Amino acid sequence: MTKLNNLYPERNYQDIKRMVPYAGQTFWEPNPSNAREYRTCFMRFNAFTGKVIPMFSNFVEGDPPVGMQRLAPQLLSAVMRMNATVGAFF
Repeated sequence: MTKLNNLYPERNYQDIKRMVPYAGQTFWEPNPSNAREYRTCFMRFNAFTGKVIPMFSNFVEGDPPVGMQRLAPQLLSAVMRMNATVGAFF
C-alpha cells in the first residue's frame, strides 16, 4: 500500500494552485466586432473533474478594470484542449 501512496499522492488545494496558477482568476477579452466592448472570463476550478472551466460574462461597453489581465488566446486554447481529454482510469 505504501508504494501506491508514492505513485498516487494525495492532492490538496495548495498543490492545485501551484499546478494551475490561473484557476480562480478573472481575465478580460475584447469584442472583435466592437472595440469599445469587453467581457470577463473567470477561470473556475472544478474539484470533481479536476479541470478548469472558463465562465464568460456578457459583453459590456466601457474600459476593462485596471489591473485585470487580458485573456491570452493561447491560455484559452490550452484550457479547452485539456477539458477535451478524458480522465479515464486504466
